Amino acid sequence: MVHRSMPCLPRKSFWATISNSTALVVRVSGPTATVHVDGRDVEASLPPRILGGPIVAGDRVELTGDGDSVRIREILPRTTLLSRGDFGARNRARPLVANADLLIVIAAVVDPPFQPRFLDRYLAAGELGGLECAIAFTKNDLPHDIAQIANAVEMYEQIGYPVRAGSTFDPRFVEALRGLIDGRIAVLAGHSGVGKSSLTSSLTGVERTVGTVSKVGAGRHTTTDPRMIPLPDGGAVVDTAGVRTFYLPPMEVGELVHGFPEIAAMATKCRFRGCRHVGEMGCAVDGAVRPERLESYRRLLEIV
Repeated sequence: MVHRSMPCLPRKSFWATISNSTALVVRVSGPTATVHVDGRDVEASLPPRILGGPIVAGDRVELTGDGDSVRIREILPRTTLLSRGDFGARNRARPLVANADLLIVIAAVVDPPFQPRFLDRYLAAGELGGLECAIAFTKNDLPHDIAQIANAVEMYEQIGYPVRAGSTFDPRFVEALRGLIDGRIAVLAGHSGVGKSSLTSSLTGVERTVGTVSKVGAGRHTTTDPRMIPLPDGGAVVDTAGVRTFYLPPMEVGELVHGFPEIAAMATKCRFRGCRHVGEMGCAVDGAVRPERLESYRRLLEIV
C-alpha cells in the first residue's frame, strides 16, 4: 500500500494566509485575472507574455501599478501544478491549477457511467503534478452496479487513495469531503455531469457564478474557468470545468510510471533497468499490480 503525508494548513480564514506583498489568483478570464490582495478581490491585467505562464488559478503573483491600472508582473515559484494535454495540440501542456495540495477526482457511479480509465488519467495527472490524490463517488443513491463500485473502492483504497462515496445532496457526504480537505487547497475535477459544481456549492455556500469585483474590470461574469473559493472553516476548493476527454500532458515515456504509484513501487524490483512493464522478462510488475490498473498504464504508454 502506498502512503503519503501532506502538510495541512491551519484551520483559519483561508485569505488570512495571503500576505500583503503578494496576490493570489482566484480565476483567469480573458485578458484579466481576479486576484486577492490586501483583503479584497481586484481584477488585474495579464501581460501578453510572462515567464512560467500562462497564469492559472492558485498562482501566487507579484503586481505592479495601483488604482485602476493593476497588472501582474511576475509568477512566484509553484509548489504543484495540475496540467492536461491541450486538446488542439496534445504535444503542449495546458496548466489548470497551481499550488493546490489535493486533487479530488469526482466520478459518478452512474449517469454518466463510471469510467475507470478516465479516472486513472486524472489520478496520473495529479501524481505527476505533485498533488495528493483522492476519489469521490457521487450519485450512489441512484440504481447502479454495486459490485463494480465496491471493487473499484477496494482497489483504489488498496493503492492508498482515500475514497468517499455518497450523494451530493447528503450533508454527511459533504462533511466527509470537508474532513478530507482538512484546511487545504483542493481541486475538484472529473467528467462532465458528475456533480462537481453542486459539491462546490454545498462545500462553500457559493454558487458557480462569479460576483462583482473591484476595478480594473467590469461587473459580473459567469465562467467555466477554474475558480478558487474559500471554505468556511479553512482551506479552499477549486472547481474545474467538467470535460468529456482528458489527455495527459506531454512527457517522456519513462515518466508515466510515476503517475501510477503502485507500479512505480514494484518497478524498483524489475530485473532490468529501463523496463517498460509491458511483459518484459524479469518484470516485477506483472502479477503484482491489479490488471485494471496495469491495462490503464499500458494504454497510456502507447500514446504519451
